[in-house]
Amino acid sequence: MIQTVILDLDGPILEGRFRHYACYEQILATYSYTPIALEKYWQMKRERVDRRQLLAASGAESIYPDFSRMWLDLIEQPCFLALDQLQPGVIEKLQLWRGKGLQLVLITLRRHSKHLNEQLVRLGIHDIFDYVLVSEYSGGGTGKTQQVKNVLTDITPQQCLWIGDTEVDIEGARALGCPIWAVTCGLRTESYLQGLSPDFLSADVTQVVLERW
Repeated sequence: MIQTVILDLDGPILEGRFRHYACYEQILATYSYTPIALEKYWQMKRERVDRRQLLAASGAESIYPDFSRMWLDLIEQPCFLALDQLQPGVIEKLQLWRGKGLQLVLITLRRHSKHLNEQLVRLGIHDIFDYVLVSEYSGGGTGKTQQVKNVLTDITPQQCLWIGDTEVDIEGARALGCPIWAVTCGLRTESYLQGLSPDFLSADVTQVVLERW
């Protein structure tokens, strides 16, 4: 029986396309390049198109080094985080699980814990999780797993379900030894996630059925 649900933030819980696009748009505007349309940009992101290729679509491949630096400086700034939106129905689903006595653990790759906490408060979800854990980008999925183990020292992987939207979460779940439920509403396409053979796959968190495990 599942007793703990481990969730990634960006993708499963938050719709981040507007933040990502606004950050990209501002950087290109700084160098007087014209950004591609939002939907084309997001499609390329989800298809894991190389960042140089993405910039080349606007003739801006020469700014790649500066783009990467500025991206890290800007993407978690409050003015951009304010553009994130809750995925439809996710709050109701989390509240349902809380009502059933499940332990909810949020594990996310972020650089600024303070900005993260402010965002969770603004969205009204800061108190819905038993734990909010932050891991470095460089650690990837195994870094997420280690952070979970550091805090939840008595965790039983067989009683956990990990929900995420990228290969990082699939790696993390497998390192922990628990099932992974991948959702396609985030940063990766359905076909790409299918190729990674998650235990379960659905459009979003609202379609997760814990009883299937």
